[in-house]
Amino acid sequence: MPDVILEDVEDMYTFYVMILGVNENIFWNADYSFLISVAENKHAFDKYMNYRKSQEIEKIGK
Repeated sequence: MPDVILEDVEDMYTFYVMILGVNENIFWNADYSFLISVAENKHAFDKYMNYRKSQEIEKIGK
C-alpha cells in the first residue's frame, strides 16, 4: 500500500472508496482498523490477480 497522508475524512473516503474500491458501507460503518485490514487484503488480492493475468499473457505469447 502506498504511503500517503490522509488529513481528513474526504481524503480517507477518496483513497479507500474511490481509489482502492473498498465498499462504501464498510467505510462508514466499520472500525478503522478493520477498514485498514480490508484495504490491505484487497490490495494483496489485486496484486495476485495481476500476477496471474501476466502469467496467462506470457503463456499465450509462447
